Amino acid sequence: MLKDYIDLEYKPTKRDFVCEYHLEPAQNVSFTNACSHLAGESSIDTWSDISTLNPQLAEELKPHVLFADENQQTVRVAYTQDLFELNSVPQILSAIAGNIFSMKLLNNLRLMDISFPHDVIQAFKGPKYGMQGVKELLGVMERPLIGTIVKPKVGLNSEKHAEVAYNAFLGGCDLVKDDENLTDQKFNRFHKRVELTLKAGEKAEAQTGERKMYMCNITAPTCEEMLKRARIIRDLGGEYAMIDIIPVGWSALQSLRDNNEDLGLVLHAHRCMHSAFTRNPRHGISMLVIAKLIRLIGLDQLHIGTVVGKMHGERDEVLALRDECVLKNVPASPDMHMLEQDWGSIKPVFPVASGGLEPTMVPELIKIFGKDAIMQFGGGIHGHPGGTVAGAMACRQAVDAALEGISLEEYAKTHSELKAALDTWG
Repeated sequence: MLKDYIDLEYKPTKRDFVCEYHLEPAQNVSFTNACSHLAGESSIDTWSDISTLNPQLAEELKPHVLFADENQQTVRVAYTQDLFELNSVPQILSAIAGNIFSMKLLNNLRLMDISFPHDVIQAFKGPKYGMQGVKELLGVMERPLIGTIVKPKVGLNSEKHAEVAYNAFLGGCDLVKDDENLTDQKFNRFHKRVELTLKAGEKAEAQTGERKMYMCNITAPTCEEMLKRARIIRDLGGEYAMIDIIPVGWSALQSLRDNNEDLGLVLHAHRCMHSAFTRNPRHGISMLVIAKLIRLIGLDQLHIGTVVGKMHGERDEVLALRDECVLKNVPASPDMHMLEQDWGSIKPVFPVASGGLEPTMVPELIKIFGKDAIMQFGGGIHGHPGGTVAGAMACRQAVDAALEGISLEEYAKTHSELKAALDTWG
C-alpha cells in the first residue's frame, strides 16, 4: 500500500540525490497523491502491502517529496544514495526515470534535473581532456574552435571524404567530423576512411602550420566493435573519436570512457535522437539531464544547440546547457528548473554549437557563447560559392572580425571569401 512520502520540511543531506520533475496527474488524481506515487514507484513502494519491507528498511530508504507546487506542476524528490549503484548511469535512470513514466495516474511527466551528491561525483571519472585539454591539444586558446562536418552526410567514398576534409583543414578548420549516420557503410569503409582522412589532416598541418584533428564516428552495433574502431583510430595516430550518445546507450558510453584511460582519445558526443524524449516540454527527460550525465561519465565535448541555427533550442535553454558543461559550481535557477550542482574535480565539457550555421552568424554566436565554444559549420562551409576552402576561410575571417570588433561588412571589403558568404547568406 502506498506510503506517504510528502515531507515538505525535509532538508536534503549531502548523501541525497535531488530530482526535479514536471508532473501532470491524470483526471481525478490529486497532485499530492501523484507526487507520493512518483516517489514510491521510483524507490521502495509497490501496488500492495508487502511483508518483505520492514519498518526499519523503509525508514532507511524512504524518499522524501520536499517540494510540491501544483500551480507550477513541479515536484522535487530527495533519494538517499543507498538506493543506487553509484557508478551506474543505467541503474540510476532505471530508478528515477524508469517505471514512473508508465504510471496510469500520470498524464505527463518530465525529469527536469538531477543534483548528484558528492559520493556519486567521486565515483565517475569525468572528461579525460575536457575543454581546457582540447584547447591545449590544438594550441588554440583565444578564439572559438572552428569545425565542419563532411557533407553530404553519406554517399561519398573514402577518397572523396578525405578530400573534403583536407579542403576544410586547408581553409582554416581546426576540426573535421563525420556526421551521425556515417559509420561503416560499403561505399565508405571505416578503416580506409580513418587512414585517408588522418593523412589529409597531416598534409594540411604541414601546409598551414596549425594542428588539425579528425573525429571519426565509432558508433557500432556492439561495444566490442565500438572499442575496436576506437583502437584503429589510436593505432593510426588519431586523437579523436565521435560517438552517437543516445543510440549507443549509457552502458556503451561508460565502457568507452573506462577504456579511454588506455586509448587516450578526445571523445566527441553527438546528441542525435535526443529530441525523441527531450523536446516535449511536458513529458520525457530534459537535455539538461543528458548534459549532466555526459559530463559525469566523461565525454569531452557535447552538442548543446546554437540558438541561431536550424535546430530546436531556445536561448535560455542553450545557455543553461553551456553553464552545466563549463562551470565548476552551477547555481540553482528556478526559472530553468536547474538545481545547484558542485562538480568537484570533474572537468568542464567543451560546448559545441552545430546545426544550420553559416559565417554571417558568427558575431551572434560569439555574443552567446564567448570564446569557449566549438562552432561547427556544415552547409555553411561546403555551400559557399567558392567551395569548401573558401567556406572555411570565410568562417575564420568572420571569427577574426568579430573578435577584433569589426563588422562583417567592413571586414568583407578586404576579404573576398567573407564577402561572398555575405552575398550568399547575408
